[in-house]
Amino acid sequence: MHAVDDTSDIHEIDTHVDGRSLRRERNREAVIEAFLTLVREGNFDPGGAEIAERAGVSHRSVFRYFDDLADLMITAIARELQRGLPLGTLDRVGEGPFEERLQRMVDSKLAMFEQLHGIATVTRLRAVAMPSLTVAFAEITAGFRKVMEQHFALELARFPEADRPGIADGAQVLLSWDAYDVHRRLYAHDVDRIRRSTIVSVTALLDPSTSEG
Repeated sequence: MHAVDDTSDIHEIDTHVDGRSLRRERNREAVIEAFLTLVREGNFDPGGAEIAERAGVSHRSVFRYFDDLADLMITAIARELQRGLPLGTLDRVGEGPFEERLQRMVDSKLAMFEQLHGIATVTRLRAVAMPSLTVAFAEITAGFRKVMEQHFALELARFPEADRPGIADGAQVLLSWDAYDVHRRLYAHDVDRIRRSTIVSVTALLDPSTSEG
């Protein structure tokens, strides 16, 4: 009597399940990227139908992968931050002459802001209803501030101790996403203009002796 070999049936079942899982993951990724693409294009409140059309999936499918649009937005924000925040990482913190240190910091900030401008705008618009977003961005900002204070420690040390927190506040604002947003969205400045303005402003605040003119 021969034993029945049913391993082929099991393999077919496994293959079917794996294929379905891969398709689900692929479609889920397509939905996330569709949301981010629409945001980068300036649509800061895309609806489910728009996202589904851009992703190439059915409207109903969007909500198979996410509980609701808020769930999708949180996932997309995390994805974009993973891509954008490393652009703002500064190497050789505090090393080099002031002008070179400032240029490196401004360039890293602008690269990060260019990547994150759309999703940061969405986050600000939704933060009132979702306070956790404000908390997350406040923590990110606090981290960048520590790096900024270390990077310009020599310049800050030249001010009276009581004035240093206020000077650091001013530098943080000039180097912030909010300042970049005003330049780009309200003034319609290009990146070169934003870079030049930021460098001149921070120089005047931190080290007036090196400013031009």
